[in-house]
Amino acid sequence: MVYREMGCEEDGGMDIGCHTRKISVIIPVYNVEQYLSRCCDSVLGQTYRNIEVVLVDDGSTDGTSALCDRYAHADDRVRVVHQANAGAGAARNAGLAAARGDWVMWVDGDDWIEDDWVDGFVRQLEAHPDADAVITGTAVGVYAHPEPLRQFLLDRMVHTLWTSCVRRSVYEGLTFTDQKIGEDVLMLIRVMWKAQRVAVIPRSQGYHYEDNAASVTRTGSLHTRLGWPTRADLELAFVRDVAPTMLDCARFDVMRGAGVIIESVRRLEAPPEEQAKKRALLKRLRGYVWDGLFHLPLRSMHRKEYATALGSLKKALR
Repeated sequence: MVYREMGCEEDGGMDIGCHTRKISVIIPVYNVEQYLSRCCDSVLGQTYRNIEVVLVDDGSTDGTSALCDRYAHADDRVRVVHQANAGAGAARNAGLAAARGDWVMWVDGDDWIEDDWVDGFVRQLEAHPDADAVITGTAVGVYAHPEPLRQFLLDRMVHTLWTSCVRRSVYEGLTFTDQKIGEDVLMLIRVMWKAQRVAVIPRSQGYHYEDNAASVTRTGSLHTRLGWPTRADLELAFVRDVAPTMLDCARFDVMRGAGVIIESVRRLEAPPEEQAKKRALLKRLRGYVWDGLFHLPLRSMHRKEYATALGSLKKALR
């Protein structure tokens, strides 16, 4: 492949594109030494070459920090931010502050992507030049403000940063919260509200997850899940403030999320001294489910979404 910053070349007679859009791929990392090479190699090996990789080392205590620096030394597309351990939200904010690309994508340090992952999103940007964001989901199409927020709240877009490509200017003025769980969803809600046009594309299999509970962006304890109601309340408060007519959609989104959290909390083996906290959390989560059921956005819902609501109720009643 021949790559130039400006102008296009052909490879084997096929136009490979101008590669003029610079993509910042932000990778927050914490103690992922055993996974990081696989992650970085997959990002740096993308067929789309005009990228910068922003590695944010969130106070790692293993060999992650040194490995980040080695990648920066070996490839001038890699930049490293070192900071004291402050959590996923702070790491993401540091990555945004350091990013210089036109668009922002995200990869976790223990995950990896197929070599055409970025190129797939760039092609969508070319197909929809007026879009401020491209994200995967089931509501395939292009939506103008304020409709992206409604589609997101009804779970018709994937609720993860990893399957999104967002114009960097959309992130300006937005910051991730210090929530230990769900800070990415809170950010996406704000992005969907701020973006003027959003293109939703079919879900792809090109992103691969590593189930690593120690990662900066993974959560696996009762202590972490105790913060989920605060995250839910922040979502409801934001939607109530900016788009009150969509509040029932937000209640549906929170209800759906509460159902998922109920299942994970039940599976946790809390020590005796934390059993009371576990019971109190489950009670509060059931409250979100009931609130959502009594305020379903009936005019906006599809049949599948009714099934989701019933599924959340079943989880709450078990």
